[in-house]
Amino acid sequence: MDPGYFDIERKQNPRETASFLSKFCFWYTKPIFAKGRKGQLSISDVYRCTPGHKAAPRGDTMGAQWRKQLQKKEKGKQPSLLRAIIRTHGTKFIIGNIIYAILDASIRLSIPMCLEGLINYFSPSHAGVKANEAYLYAVGVVGLMALSASLVHPMLLWLLDMAMKVRVACGSLIYRKLLRLDLTKGGKASEGLAGHVVNLLTTDAQRFDMASLFMVDLVRTPIESTLIVYLMYRQIGVATLIGVAFLLMFIPLQGYLGKISSKLRHQTAIRTDNRIRLMNEVIQSIEAIKMYAWENAFARIIGKARKKEMNVIKKMSWLRAVMISCVKLNTKVAILLSIMSYISFQNELTAAKVFVIFSYYEILKYTLVDFLPLAITFTLEAYVSVKRMQEFLLLPEVDNQDGVDLMTIEEKFVQSNGVFEKIGNGQQAYIKSESNLEQMKPPVLIAMKDYTAHWKSVDDDGVDGKIPALEDINLTVKPDTLTTVVGTVGSGKSTLLQAMLRELTPTTGHLHVHAIVAYASQEPWLFEASVRQNILFGQDMDLRRYKQVIKCCQLKTDLEILPHGDKTVVGERGASLSGGQRARISLARCVYQNADVYLLDDPLAAVDAKVAQAIYEDCIRNFLRDKATVLVTHHVQYAKHAHNVCVMRSGRIVAQGTYHELKNGVAEFEKLIEMGEKVEEEKQKQKSYENTESVEHSYNKLRSQRSMSEASQLSFNLDLDNNLDPKYEGESQKKGSVDNSVYVAYVRSGGSSLSMALLILLFLLAQLFYSSTDVWLKEWVNLEEANSALTVASAANATQTTNTTGETPVVPPATSFEDIPSNRFHLTREQCLYIYGGLIGICIVFTWNKLVIFYNTCIRASVTLHDNMFRGVTSAPMWFFHHNPSGRILNRFSKDMGQVDTLLPVALVDCLGFFLEVIAILVVVCLVNWWLLLPTGVVAVLLFLLRDLFLNTSRELKRIEAIARSQSLNHLQATVSGLTTIRAARQHQRTLAREFDKQQDLHSSAWTLVLNTNRAFGFWMDMICCLYLAFVTFSFFLFASEDTLGGNVGLAITQVIGLVGMCQYGMRQTAEVENQMTSVERILEYTNLPPEKPVDVDKDALKREHPALDFDKWPTKGEIVFEDVSLEYEKPPGAGGEASYAIRGVNFTVHAAEKVAVVGRTGAGKSSLLSALFRLARVSGSVRVDGVSAGTAGLRAVRRHAARQPGPRGGLLRR
Repeated sequence: MDPGYFDIERKQNPRETASFLSKFCFWYTKPIFAKGRKGQLSISDVYRCTPGHKAAPRGDTMGAQWRKQLQKKEKGKQPSLLRAIIRTHGTKFIIGNIIYAILDASIRLSIPMCLEGLINYFSPSHAGVKANEAYLYAVGVVGLMALSASLVHPMLLWLLDMAMKVRVACGSLIYRKLLRLDLTKGGKASEGLAGHVVNLLTTDAQRFDMASLFMVDLVRTPIESTLIVYLMYRQIGVATLIGVAFLLMFIPLQGYLGKISSKLRHQTAIRTDNRIRLMNEVIQSIEAIKMYAWENAFARIIGKARKKEMNVIKKMSWLRAVMISCVKLNTKVAILLSIMSYISFQNELTAAKVFVIFSYYEILKYTLVDFLPLAITFTLEAYVSVKRMQEFLLLPEVDNQDGVDLMTIEEKFVQSNGVFEKIGNGQQAYIKSESNLEQMKPPVLIAMKDYTAHWKSVDDDGVDGKIPALEDINLTVKPDTLTTVVGTVGSGKSTLLQAMLRELTPTTGHLHVHAIVAYASQEPWLFEASVRQNILFGQDMDLRRYKQVIKCCQLKTDLEILPHGDKTVVGERGASLSGGQRARISLARCVYQNADVYLLDDPLAAVDAKVAQAIYEDCIRNFLRDKATVLVTHHVQYAKHAHNVCVMRSGRIVAQGTYHELKNGVAEFEKLIEMGEKVEEEKQKQKSYENTESVEHSYNKLRSQRSMSEASQLSFNLDLDNNLDPKYEGESQKKGSVDNSVYVAYVRSGGSSLSMALLILLFLLAQLFYSSTDVWLKEWVNLEEANSALTVASAANATQTTNTTGETPVVPPATSFEDIPSNRFHLTREQCLYIYGGLIGICIVFTWNKLVIFYNTCIRASVTLHDNMFRGVTSAPMWFFHHNPSGRILNRFSKDMGQVDTLLPVALVDCLGFFLEVIAILVVVCLVNWWLLLPTGVVAVLLFLLRDLFLNTSRELKRIEAIARSQSLNHLQATVSGLTTIRAARQHQRTLAREFDKQQDLHSSAWTLVLNTNRAFGFWMDMICCLYLAFVTFSFFLFASEDTLGGNVGLAITQVIGLVGMCQYGMRQTAEVENQMTSVERILEYTNLPPEKPVDVDKDALKREHPALDFDKWPTKGEIVFEDVSLEYEKPPGAGGEASYAIRGVNFTVHAAEKVAVVGRTGAGKSSLLSALFRLARVSGSVRVDGVSAGTAGLRAVRRHAARQPGPRGGLLRR
């Protein structure tokens, strides 16, 4: 399962050796940004996983806590995964959040206090503020803002770091649980297992990241809200309570919406699980689906599941529109209500009061309105995900006979203790040493007494039921014996082996296993690695035993003809090998293990008679002569030399004894012998066809792919054959930016050009009215201050005129009539209030409508992309499935499709809103002070240069992270497929768990780079915005004029303060949009796969060649003609090397109603003949059915009218 990524010598993460200043400023990320700017990043540039993120120790720690929770179950208490997580990471997380919440609240609430003094200085009356004090206030605003911005990014990185540790630990725990899962209990433990676990490790695990970011607001919100209410009360008195009460009214609503969101999230997860499960079965059964032309039927099944899923996602989108509208406009309404209440008591309205209150409400908006609902939502969603993980972890397990504790997989100090070896945690595992192996053999290795077991099933009404699997089994397996199990199909032979492997839980009776057991499954399981790795299965190379196993399993000739010998990569499930080759490699893996008992589930069925006989003699009777072997077979002739023969029927052993004892005394066995003799007679008739020239030609063609010197080296120096490295076909990594055509395709998927234009117009109008509320507020307070100053000046002048004492009153210079702006609007206070309220009302209408239309557009795009990708995948040629692991394909339908469904719309709406709001803020600032045009332009250029630098790096890191994630999913998929085989080799489960943790470590390293570069980008963006804030703030001192009023200063500074937090987030969201668009790019890659051709009938050619043929009634006879037919298995476009021919120049005719048998040794091309008929690979020559060329008739018609017996498949295909 190792794709070769782990052999790279990786560099140490520079953060581990960075100084405090470098960590604080994220300067250690410079090398990654430098490579990213040049577009040179690849997966080899990922650093070593830091010790704190390694999956094995994290999984061990979490496993220890989970074990304590399971102990509570024995006492009648409910185990809690959440409690285990809290005990592992909770203390540090809670203390860190409290400290940060207090610091952040203290800093942010000090900024409006400084802003008040600064605005007062520029008011007409100056409010007693001197110039040097004003400068100090300006420094305070800029300095405190910079301090707040510099603290937030290290804190967010720390929170995400904690979340990653929890995610990695839970992922490791889930995989270890998977290795112990009892597949016989039904439900999630068997149906759709792969899709369910993939969803747990992707969608559900991702909730930890989002929850960790916002859970700090559960602590910060009460602290900040209390202080803000007190400070605002000091400014405007009782009027504060009106606005705050309005916001508080929405907290129950937000909690209710969050609860609904959690329920919808749970429903979405269930329906997504179902869709992924169905999709996984489609991928696994794709060959049968193509042969029966069932693509459209399965498209309808997947379409129904997708429709149910999208109905819930649509509800979530509408709910999100409501929540965003509340977040966007609640503070506007609250400010309006507070001002109305304040002026209703005839209080004086000043710029300082209004914009200080405005600043406090903005902070309250972030804590109480923005982040608190998100904190509630993501916390509840994470809680649901934890519950789903807990439900999986509590599923029934198989017995752990050997005492190997998978909850702790790190290397332990091992001390020899005779037969038993003590593992460091105090447990003992039954591990036999070579020196004691012979003398310690017990008299009975496996004993079954009155053994009865049942399969668990669930009917359509959801009622549990039990189906008999085995009944009253009494059997003993002794050392150095061969036990053969025979019986008709469905008699329970394979189930008997499952019971010996402890895969079944007995209802009654007893099973005792005193041996190490090896197992070869009936359906060969191979993982994507070399032949050698599949045989060794994590064990050390014993060259002598390895050669013996290769020879006795009849693999020597096959390895000589494979391009890289035993280092040839077999592909997922052994796709590049024939059925017989897969069966023999699976047998070789079993035999290579030094076990006491070998359970062989019909390994001779997939090979021809000659090879089967050789395997029986050389392997089973000779190589395993000193071992106990249980052989399940349909061929009764192989029971002649068995020490014990068991005859099974309907889950019972109806007779057992030697071959000769049963032959003359048991009718059931006599029938099996008669059936076997008939089959043998048919084989003898066809024996002359074996080893024909076509077979030899095929072998000679394959042999030419490898030189004789290499073949000789394989035969005699397997351990030295290191130059023939396996060529792993890893997932391709695209380079550069996402092409514009991807954006165009996504937009077109969402609707017409007219609907897109309407949507953009709605966004523009919504932003125009949103910004106009702030501009009008500035005009209003300036008008109020002008009227107030005019009143004071009039009173002062009247006093001066009537003064008879000759004393000149002290009148502030700004109160002269020449310095006071006139009321250019000629509006009363009530009229200003009505205009402000009207603008807010219009803004509410446009905001709601734009969000609803936008999310509906995204849902249409998501549905279209999924349907097109499904059609593209199911229409792809079979080479696509042979060269792409099912986990990789499933990743497009799970992770990538999930991002397009949920994350991309959120990033898009944030991105559009950000661009419009930034443009609006810059325009407002420049209108207030036109001297700021130059620094605004400079800062804008710096921001976009930094964005481009970040985007180049972030895009490549996102792709690398996706590839790393895909590798872990491939490993998971392979594990699910071969779970029984893996568990049979109990001593190797720990190795596989370690390998999965290595996969997680690679992904964690890639994800760490994504997090660190994100935080570095945010930090420097905020520093640039703080620099711009300094320009804006001090420009009012440098370029003061008569129009520099307190309202203008308050508006400009509050707008730029909003930029500091918003700009880095918005710029990252623009990068996130492109990152998320890589998912669209990956989906379109599968959408645009080259389809099989021709799919439909060529009517023109048909009419030209067969003018009188009624195609609707074709075929009528069923005559098949092959004329000079050759078949080659294609390689992906761009892959090196030539495709190899499986059959060449074949000519034969199958007449109507004629029965034809095709025989030949393994790899001769028997299955390839059927593949040529069904056109599952590239075919040259002519294949005609009733005189009509298969190319003219089209794939769908040929496949629909032909039939082939498929292999065992999942429940979806059975339906």
